[in-house]
Amino acid sequence: MPGLFKTLNNLIRGKADDLSKKLADPERDAKIAITDSKKQIAGFTAKIASLIAETKKLERQCADAQADEDKYLEIAKRAMASGNEADARGALEHKVQAQKRYATLQMEVDKDRKLTVHLRNELTKARAKVGDAEGNLRRLAARSEGAKIRTELAKASSAFNSGDSPLAALDDLQNAVDSSEAEAEAWEELSAEDTDSAQLLEEKYGSGSDVIDVEFEELKALTGPTADARQLPSRISGDVKS
Repeated sequence: MPGLFKTLNNLIRGKADDLSKKLADPERDAKIAITDSKKQIAGFTAKIASLIAETKKLERQCADAQADEDKYLEIAKRAMASGNEADARGALEHKVQAQKRYATLQMEVDKDRKLTVHLRNELTKARAKVGDAEGNLRRLAARSEGAKIRTELAKASSAFNSGDSPLAALDDLQNAVDSSEAEAEAWEELSAEDTDSAQLLEEKYGSGSDVIDVEFEELKALTGPTADARQLPSRISGDVKS
């Protein structure tokens, strides 16, 4: 029983593999992969754009913090100049807070700038890869189509050269015509031989009517009143005696 289950499992897996091969389409899969990559790049680009926007926001906040630092420093100086130490101390406290805020924001800006540079480089590479993939896809698709055409032409050529080709009927007609011509030539030769034989006999002995006329004249001369029976041919003299 375990062996049966294993056989059935292998059979199912084999059928699945065969179906997978039949359904496989490398060109289609490549197009889908490129489309998916473009979608990923679009999402990646949107995230980088958000990061750049956030960095610009931080840069403005950093500039504001730096402006506050300078502002409160001037206020502290004016308060001290006017002899108001409390206001001078309060202004310095705001200046220190602005300074700390600026330092923190500047660190975030520097970090985001580095990350943006890195991500934009990766984006450029990704776009280049997709561009190369599209170029390769076009070239490979053209080569694939060319291979299909060559295969079809080779198959067609093989079919035309086989006995099952539609043009094989022409070969049959050629053979039939050759046989008919050969038979006609044979009968023409036989007819020519009979004609030549008859002509040779006529030339040698003359026509049948001429022979009869000659024999009739000889017979007339020999059987006339003055004819001598001994001069008749044996065949004729025999007839006369009888």
